[in-house]
Amino acid sequence: MEIVHSAVIDLNLTNSNDGQGHAWYRTAAVKKAISEELRRKAMHREPFDFPVRLKITRILGPKQRLFDYDSVLRGSAKQLIDCLTDAGWWHDDGPKFITSVIGDQDATQRKNGPAVLIEVFRDDKCQHTF
Repeated sequence: MEIVHSAVIDLNLTNSNDGQGHAWYRTAAVKKAISEELRRKAMHREPFDFPVRLKITRILGPKQRLFDYDSVLRGSAKQLIDCLTDAGWWHDDGPKFITSVIGDQDATQRKNGPAVLIEVFRDDKCQHTF
Protein backbone atom coordinates (compact mmCIF):
# COMPACT_ATOMS: atom_id res chain seq x y z
CA MET A 1 0.00 0.00 0.00
CA GLU A 2 1.39 3.36 -1.03
CA ILE A 3 1.29 6.23 1.47
CA VAL A 4 0.14 9.36 -0.33
CA HIS A 5 -0.23 11.89 2.48
CA SER A 6 0.45 12.31 6.17
CA ALA A 7 -0.20 15.06 8.65
CA VAL A 8 0.11 15.68 12.38
CA ILE A 9 -2.65 17.55 14.14
CA ASP A 10 -2.34 18.99 17.64
CA LEU A 11 -5.30 17.16 19.09
CA ASN A 12 -5.94 15.14 22.20
CA LEU A 13 -7.80 12.17 20.73
CA THR A 14 -10.37 11.00 23.27
CA ASN A 15 -12.12 7.67 23.50
CA SER A 16 -15.37 9.05 24.96
CA ASN A 17 -15.38 6.18 27.41
CA ASP A 18 -18.03 8.05 29.39
CA GLY A 19 -20.36 7.65 26.42
CA GLN A 20 -21.24 10.07 23.65
CA GLY A 21 -24.83 10.14 24.78
CA HIS A 22 -27.56 12.05 23.04
CA ALA A 23 -26.15 15.51 23.76
CA TRP A 24 -25.15 16.97 20.40
CA TYR A 25 -23.28 19.90 21.96
CA ARG A 26 -20.40 17.76 23.27
CA THR A 27 -19.56 16.33 19.85
CA ALA A 28 -20.23 19.70 18.21
CA ALA A 29 -17.69 21.36 20.51
CA VAL A 30 -15.07 18.73 19.69
CA LYS A 31 -15.76 19.09 15.96
CA LYS A 32 -15.47 22.89 16.21
CA ALA A 33 -12.09 22.62 17.96
CA ILE A 34 -10.77 20.18 15.35
CA SER A 35 -12.03 22.36 12.48
CA GLU A 36 -10.30 25.39 13.99
CA GLU A 37 -7.03 23.46 14.23
CA LEU A 38 -7.32 22.35 10.60
CA ARG A 39 -7.93 25.96 9.53
CA ARG A 40 -5.05 27.21 11.67
CA LYS A 41 -2.68 24.73 10.02
CA ALA A 42 -4.13 25.36 6.53
CA MET A 43 -4.95 21.69 6.07
CA HIS A 44 -7.74 22.11 3.51
CA ARG A 45 -7.03 20.34 0.25
CA GLU A 46 -8.51 18.98 -2.95
CA PRO A 47 -10.11 15.55 -2.50
CA PHE A 48 -8.14 12.45 -3.34
CA ASP A 49 -9.39 11.11 -6.66
CA PHE A 50 -9.04 7.48 -5.59
CA PRO A 51 -10.21 5.35 -2.63
CA VAL A 52 -8.05 5.57 0.48
CA ARG A 53 -7.30 3.68 3.65
CA LEU A 54 -6.56 5.66 6.81
CA LYS A 55 -4.31 5.05 9.75
CA ILE A 56 -4.98 7.29 12.75
CA THR A 57 -2.26 7.19 15.39
CA ARG A 58 -2.83 8.73 18.80
CA ILE A 59 0.47 10.25 19.97
CA LEU A 60 0.36 10.26 23.74
CA GLY A 61 1.35 13.31 25.74
CA PRO A 62 3.10 13.37 29.11
CA LYS A 63 1.35 11.28 31.78
CA GLN A 64 -1.27 9.93 29.36
CA ARG A 65 -2.07 6.23 29.44
CA LEU A 66 -2.63 3.91 26.53
CA PHE A 67 -6.27 3.20 25.72
CA ASP A 68 -7.51 -0.33 25.34
CA TYR A 69 -7.03 -0.94 21.62
CA ASP A 70 -10.75 -1.41 21.05
CA SER A 71 -11.20 2.23 22.15
CA VAL A 72 -8.64 3.93 19.90
CA LEU A 73 -11.15 4.79 17.17
CA ARG A 74 -14.01 5.65 19.51
CA GLY A 75 -14.96 9.14 20.47
CA SER A 76 -13.27 12.03 18.73
CA ALA A 77 -11.81 9.93 15.89
CA LYS A 78 -15.23 10.17 14.22
CA GLN A 79 -15.27 13.95 14.56
CA LEU A 80 -11.71 14.07 13.19
CA ILE A 81 -12.71 12.13 10.06
CA ASP A 82 -15.82 14.30 9.68
CA CYS A 83 -13.68 17.46 9.88
CA LEU A 84 -11.19 16.12 7.34
CA THR A 85 -14.14 15.45 5.06
CA ASP A 86 -15.34 19.03 5.57
CA ALA A 87 -11.77 20.20 4.80
CA GLY A 88 -11.99 18.52 1.40
CA TRP A 89 -9.69 15.53 1.91
CA TRP A 90 -12.27 13.24 0.26
CA HIS A 91 -15.66 13.71 -1.33
CA ASP A 92 -17.46 11.84 1.45
CA ASP A 93 -16.46 9.68 4.41
CA GLY A 94 -18.46 6.69 3.16
CA PRO A 95 -16.94 3.34 2.13
CA LYS A 96 -16.66 4.36 -1.52
CA PHE A 97 -14.00 6.91 -0.58
CA ILE A 98 -12.55 5.56 2.71
CA THR A 99 -12.30 1.80 2.47
CA SER A 100 -10.84 1.15 5.93
CA VAL A 101 -9.57 2.91 9.03
CA ILE A 102 -7.14 1.50 11.56
CA GLY A 103 -6.17 3.04 14.85
CA ASP A 104 -2.86 2.91 16.65
CA GLN A 105 -1.11 4.54 19.60
CA ASP A 106 2.43 5.82 20.02
CA ALA A 107 3.84 6.28 23.51
CA THR A 108 7.40 6.92 22.27
CA GLN A 109 6.88 10.57 21.23
CA ARG A 110 5.38 12.01 24.40
CA LYS A 111 7.30 15.26 23.96
CA ASN A 112 5.28 15.81 20.74
CA GLY A 113 1.90 14.92 22.20
CA PRO A 114 -0.86 14.89 22.66
CA ALA A 115 -1.32 14.83 18.89
CA VAL A 116 -2.69 12.68 16.11
CA LEU A 117 -0.82 11.38 13.07
CA ILE A 118 -3.06 10.79 10.07
CA GLU A 119 -1.64 8.64 7.29
CA VAL A 120 -3.50 8.26 4.00
CA PHE A 121 -2.81 5.26 1.77
CA ARG A 122 -3.94 4.65 -1.78
CA ASP A 123 -6.21 1.60 -1.84
CA ASP A 124 -5.13 -0.09 -5.05
CA LYS A 125 -7.37 -3.10 -4.41
CA CYS A 126 -10.57 -1.06 -4.49
CA GLN A 127 -12.32 -0.90 -7.85
CA HIS A 128 -14.34 2.31 -7.26
CA THR A 129 -13.86 5.13 -9.73
CA PHE A 130 -14.84 8.74 -9.19
